[in-house]
Amino acid sequence: MTTLPTYAHNDIGMPGLIRSVYDAALDASRWQEFLARFAAEFSSQTTMIFGQDFSDGSVEVTGGMTSLAAHHGVDEESMASFAAHYCRTNVWTQDERMHHEGCIVNGSKFYPDKHLPRTEWHCDWLRPLDLFYTLAAVVEKRRHRSFNVTAVRSKRCGPYTADEELRLQSLVPHLQTAFALHRRLHRAEALAHASLSVMESLPMGVVLLGEGASLLHANGRAHALAQSSGLLGINEREGLHATQHADDQRLQAAMRAVVSTPTGAPMHAGTGLRLRGLTGNELHVMVAPLPHWSEPFGAHACGAVFISNPASALQSLEGVLRSLYGLTPAEARLAQALVNGLSLQEYADQQSVSIHTVRSQFRTIATKAGVGRQTDFVRTVLTGPAMLRRADAAMAMP
Repeated sequence: MTTLPTYAHNDIGMPGLIRSVYDAALDASRWQEFLARFAAEFSSQTTMIFGQDFSDGSVEVTGGMTSLAAHHGVDEESMASFAAHYCRTNVWTQDERMHHEGCIVNGSKFYPDKHLPRTEWHCDWLRPLDLFYTLAAVVEKRRHRSFNVTAVRSKRCGPYTADEELRLQSLVPHLQTAFALHRRLHRAEALAHASLSVMESLPMGVVLLGEGASLLHANGRAHALAQSSGLLGINEREGLHATQHADDQRLQAAMRAVVSTPTGAPMHAGTGLRLRGLTGNELHVMVAPLPHWSEPFGAHACGAVFISNPASALQSLEGVLRSLYGLTPAEARLAQALVNGLSLQEYADQQSVSIHTVRSQFRTIATKAGVGRQTDFVRTVLTGPAMLRRADAAMAMP
């Protein structure tokens, strides 16, 4: 059984717990301290902050530098099994209609205690940890996703009381304020983080999109390509837009589609666009979603737009792609061409080979990279270690 921490007399109870909430908001390393205090205040062995996705039953129990996910009083192996499987057997989160932002969830009211021992959730996850009762606050709820602060304790401690529900309810406004403050601070830090220095060194334009396709950040190369081509505009007021009306309609629709992914929509494959000017200048634009809770550039972005000039193709990715994905030289050449914006047909024409041969090569590449479609592969490369390794090598050059 977990030993609960003790505190100085003047730093106990709800006032101390509230102070701990704001301390953690300002210093993410102190969320663990808050959870320990939370466990002590609510006589619980285990406490957690985790994200719940009701659309597919998945949870977020760990994350990057901006994540709020944390846990206390439960081992890493158990948390991993919770995320991998048992979150979907959790009888306390089966009915999304009962989980509203700001509400308190008492597991005994959501699912009868007398039936709990017969569930897989209890037999295989709760019982080995000597846990039975839960009390949780739904701090945030956006569409089908919530962020919760949860306490769980053994059957010996008895069910959570009405008084404990009221005390947790009084904590909710402080948790909501602290979560919002945490995210604002870490977003500002992320945009100043070294990962954006890597983004600036990438050989293509990158625009990060927030909710509603808002402009979070555009690297210098994106601004340069927009200005030199005259095909795109980037500014805070209008965000990213194409200068030609028909192109802009397609671009805006593509961006709206990919940023809908974090609100519970199915993972969008992404869209490739070829923008052409009256003087023959071209840009290739790849609009791609970033997987939920994924932060490849250190900012909480919903999607990304990758911009390249087909006349200035990247020429140094083959070696990295061969090393990362085990591609043959021929497969690496095709993969690099796809990243540069060519379609399978364009590559087949360029190489004077049949489209059947090129499609067969791509199926092998996709299998090695663990993806199914061309846009998925391009997104994986552009947001993954291949571009970062290339960028690191470029920064290391004198």
